[in-house]
Amino acid sequence: MASNIIGCTYDVLGDPCLRTCSRQDVNKFIWVVCVINLQHIANVLRRSWGFSIVFDSTTHQSTSYFDLHFYVFIEEHNTIINLHGCALPMFDRHTNEIMFNMVNKFLTTLCPNWMVCLIGLASDGVRNMIGHITSIVIRLDVAMHDDCPLIHIWFGTHQLDLVMEHIMNDVVKERLFTIMTSFIIHITRQ
Repeated sequence: MASNIIGCTYDVLGDPCLRTCSRQDVNKFIWVVCVINLQHIANVLRRSWGFSIVFDSTTHQSTSYFDLHFYVFIEEHNTIINLHGCALPMFDRHTNEIMFNMVNKFLTTLCPNWMVCLIGLASDGVRNMIGHITSIVIRLDVAMHDDCPLIHIWFGTHQLDLVMEHIMNDVVKERLFTIMTSFIIHITRQ
């Protein structure tokens, strides 16, 4: 994608230095775009009186990721916007301490007064997110300013996903296995 953008820029500007694009050039452009986007998010958060965050952790192709979104009320437009903050690779386990440290550093960098501005968060129902006294939600709540209670919401979509997983594992899978077994027996008798 970055190569295509550079190619289009060359077509418009005709700048000979943009004619070829190495992997290092693409990396530099990606870094610049990421920095600009993070600065934009930081500016939006600092102008807002409050925001909420949504986070989740997952593993994709043997790499763990921590994903964080912001929901911010923009007074000028009287609307709530969704900003994707980051998808950070986690080279360690999904422990509550690691996730809290990542969120704390990220929020402190983007919005140093996040402890006063954060009004809510949404996460999945995994134990290290909402579980015992050292969960990430409890840690964020403890880090918050005393006058700012934190509202936690459990993803409705995640709850639906758990119900569907239960249905697929317990009902459909068992029924499908019975049907397929009957079908295979029928075919082998033919």
